[in-house]
Amino acid sequence: MNGMDFSLLATLLAVAFLTAAFALYVLNVLSRREAARHASQTTSVETGPMDPSPEQAAAQRRELVQLRATVEHVPLLMWRQDRDGALTWANKPYIDLTETVFPDRAGSWPMPHLFKQKSLAHPDTPGQRRVSVDISETEKRWFEVEGHRVQDEVLYTATPIDLTVRAEMSLRNFVQTLTSTFAHLQVGLAIFDKRRQLVLFNPALTDLTTLEPEWLSARPGLSEVLDRLRDRNMLPEPKDYKEWRNRLTGLEKAATNGTFEETWALPTGQNYRILGRPHHDGGIALTFEDISSEVSLTRRFRSEIELGQRVLDTLEDAIAVFSENGTLVLSNAAYGQLWDTEDADGVLPTSIVDASRTWQDACQPTPIWGDIRDFATTSQGRSDWEDFARLNGSGQIVRCRVSPLAQGMTLVSFKPLEPVADLLDPARTEEIAQTA
Repeated sequence: MNGMDFSLLATLLAVAFLTAAFALYVLNVLSRREAARHASQTTSVETGPMDPSPEQAAAQRRELVQLRATVEHVPLLMWRQDRDGALTWANKPYIDLTETVFPDRAGSWPMPHLFKQKSLAHPDTPGQRRVSVDISETEKRWFEVEGHRVQDEVLYTATPIDLTVRAEMSLRNFVQTLTSTFAHLQVGLAIFDKRRQLVLFNPALTDLTTLEPEWLSARPGLSEVLDRLRDRNMLPEPKDYKEWRNRLTGLEKAATNGTFEETWALPTGQNYRILGRPHHDGGIALTFEDISSEVSLTRRFRSEIELGQRVLDTLEDAIAVFSENGTLVLSNAAYGQLWDTEDADGVLPTSIVDASRTWQDACQPTPIWGDIRDFATTSQGRSDWEDFARLNGSGQIVRCRVSPLAQGMTLVSFKPLEPVADLLDPARTEEIAQTA
């Protein structure tokens, strides 16, 4: 019994030993396989990807051809330089322009530099730099050059801006022409932008406003300009400051709408005409014109006209003056009383036709009104003449005298005759009395 237990124990121990040995063998094999797989992956990463398939290689070649064609047809100059500034690559537009500028170096490599190296923008500095290339003695092309670092080299791109440069030069010449023209104007000009800052003025403005050119060159605002004008008594003095401020606001709005026009009677005795007009970019342009002499001349003319009118009003004869085209330009008080036109809403007959119709309605029939109309509208063969008419109702006789004046004008005077005996020719008086 004891012998059998010992044999069974020995058998079990042998089986357990063999199982443990087999397990260790399996673990050893698995460990070796895992190490081999890891080593294979590490080698693949270090040595790079595997060779592409034929389809992938063909696609890469097509993409390379497309990229090269794109770069060759881009309307920009593109080239690369190494750290020493040597040209390592350039696209077709760069090569074509280089061969145009340096025909003796066409087809050679390395190609000469098209742009001066000192004029190129540093790749570490953002932004573009404007550079020109002399094609010939009379032709120059302009580019905006920008550089970018690509690995150990610098990639430069140059964008043609010839049209932009020509437009800027045309605008600059135009502004210079305008400035020269404005400098000879007697009218002061001030142009304000949409922010109401002064951007342009001419010398006449400083002469008329006494504002210093240095101060105006600092581009003051519209309110600042008007404030300084007020301080120098170059603005009409308002009753209070609030009203004056409202006036400035109204000036700005009216000038923006192009409706501002005003005459400033200054405390100095001068008279300025101020015009405000809108500018193309939302700004406004103000013009200052000294019309003191014009106002003085107008006042003198008005005074002379009023004096002449007062003299005419003292005359007993009714007088009317018609222009070359038969328009009534002047009459006196006796004329209004005789023909009852002074209270007709203050409006006198405007033509010889209207006036003769008034005379005809107030008198008995006579052909002289048509003769007066023809005389007033005729410029040749004119001489003084007179005739008579009889008023309706009272039967009073009126002597009508027609005289030519300078510049084709006509004077028509009417004189009521008290007794018939006042007529110089008794026979003519009898004839008029019978026919009138």
